Amino acid sequence: MCRNRHSSPYKQQGSMLVIAIFIIVVISLLVASLSRILSSTADSVANEVYSAKAYYAADSAMEYGIYRALQNPPLCPLGPLGPLSTPFILTGEIGLENCTAKVTCQLIPGTTQYYLESTGTCDGGKIVAEHKVEAEVQYDF
Repeated sequence: MCRNRHSSPYKQQGSMLVIAIFIIVVISLLVASLSRILSSTADSVANEVYSAKAYYAADSAMEYGIYRALQNPPLCPLGPLGPLSTPFILTGEIGLENCTAKVTCQLIPGTTQYYLESTGTCDGGKIVAEHKVEAEVQYDF
């Protein structure tokens, strides 16, 4: 009887170790790429949230600006709601934490219209989102 020396268990020692190391490396790469995907997804969601908050802050300031423009007499062409007006304050508003808003208003020359521009900014540390809303309002007093 002749034995095949190539199939001897002594010649195959360590092959399972190489296969195990290869599998560990492949699984580690998969875990690292999955972690990166999840991290970028979390950043994307945070961007969407702060962007929506900035939009709603700007929209709220725009509503206030329209209210000011349509008062009789209009309180609008005083710059960014002027020194005589109270500032548009968002602190303490649920959902708009870390957000600021400002609105500017100016009379469009030769018309009975005001041009309003509102900017909402939300600062979330490493994420800062800003939205602008524009409107034209016509008054008939």
